[in-house]
Parts: sequence; structure tokens; C-alpha cells
Amino acid sequence: MLGLVLGASCPAPAVAQSVSEDQLKAVYMFNFAKFVDWPTESLRTADAPMNFCVLGRSPASDELDASIRGKAISAHIISVRHLRGPEEIKDCHLVFLAASAGKQHSKLLQAARGLPMLLVSESPGFARAGGAIDFVIEDGKLIFEVNQNAAEAAHLKISSKLLALARIVSSTDERQGQ
Repeated sequence: MLGLVLGASCPAPAVAQSVSEDQLKAVYMFNFAKFVDWPTESLRTADAPMNFCVLGRSPASDELDASIRGKAISAHIISVRHLRGPEEIKDCHLVFLAASAGKQHSKLLQAARGLPMLLVSESPGFARAGGAIDFVIEDGKLIFEVNQNAAEAAHLKISSKLLALARIVSSTDERQGQ
């Protein structure tokens, strides 16, 4: 799993080096964005920037700044913007909720409802709460969970290649309604 996701953006020698959990999260987020079909209205021109927005601070958000800012997905150069609150998510494509801002997840989910944004968090349970993707440490390994229904509600289509690597979860609200 790690090789497929990392191999898409890192040359082989870089994979052989020791990679921190936070560097992995940044690379995963870059690759998440690559494996999402975005609605045309969210990327209006072929070279429009792709805005990664961060709510809260963590070593993973620092890694986004250090290693992902300025890279491109297709012709879309990635910018990284730090937000003070969920109300500032306008024009974001991917919103990363750092663990330090975990208490704001309800406000973020509300602010992003129906907007074409990929919501990612390093707080376990975020995908079950209605976010699209969260990171989980399991048996000492970094894995990610995807709530495909949440992504579809945001008008995003996640590639089957990415879904094959994920643990698929559903929102707690969806399970309670069944």
C-alpha cells in the first residue's frame, strides 16, 4: 500500500529513506487530491491553483508547507493556506483539520456542507463523523479511512484505486438511520 501511494510522487531513492508519519500524511494528502475527480466549477480554468487549507497546527501541517506547497497536480499548482477558523474555507479544495483543531470539526463539517471540498483530518473518527478521510494508526502503521458517502455529498468522486487502499467507513448518522 505504501509503495503505491508514495511511488506516485516520490522517486525510488526517497522511498528508501526514513519517512516520518507527518511526511507520510503530507504525501498521502497530495495523492488523495490526485485521485479525486473535482467538479469543473471548483477548478474553473486548466491552470487554476489547487488550494490546500489547514485548520490548526501540527507537524503534518508543517510538512504540507515544506514539501507539498508549489507542487502541481496536472497544471494546478498547490498553494497552502492556514485558516483561523472554519468560516474561512472559501476557495479551498482540500481542508486538513490538524489534531490541535479537532474540537472545531463540527463547525468545519457544517461550513463545508455541500461544497466541493475534500475534508481530511488526523483525528480518528473524523470520517465516521462526516468528514471524507481520516488518518488512523493501527498496529504501528498509518492507514486512512474514507467515507465515500461524505465525499459524494461534496460532489467529489474518489478513484477506485484510492478506495482499494482505504478502510471504507460510513457516518454514524447513516448507520443509526438504517
